[in-house]
Amino acid sequence: MGCSPALHPLYLDYEYSPKDTIPFYQIESALQEAGWSIATSPSDNSVTTADREIQNWLLYRIVVYVEVIPIGPQHIRLLVHPYRVYFTGSRSKIPFLKPGIHRKVIRKINHVFESYNIVEVGRDV
Repeated sequence: MGCSPALHPLYLDYEYSPKDTIPFYQIESALQEAGWSIATSPSDNSVTTADREIQNWLLYRIVVYVEVIPIGPQHIRLLVHPYRVYFTGSRSKIPFLKPGIHRKVIRKINHVFESYNIVEVGRDV
């Protein structure tokens, strides 16, 4: 058996019960409860957070913001946007989620979303 790195995609899909209607103000509340600040969204059908520093290394910081968009009548998608911000001020997008970033971003959001009856696709509602 070989060993391979554990990399996660930049999004997670969530579902909620057909009995529930999840308006965007509840998504905003859930993200704020999870410790994120809400920022102005680029479109009317999404909720976007402000940048949040996840890690600080000597030469660069890892900064993340998340965005939630509807993808169906009972589904939403959480998009994670991680960047390296170098000491020079330049930014570069990180194309995947390493386990540390995944843990620091997703765990708290999942916990709060579950309290709103929003669960990751593949889990029971």
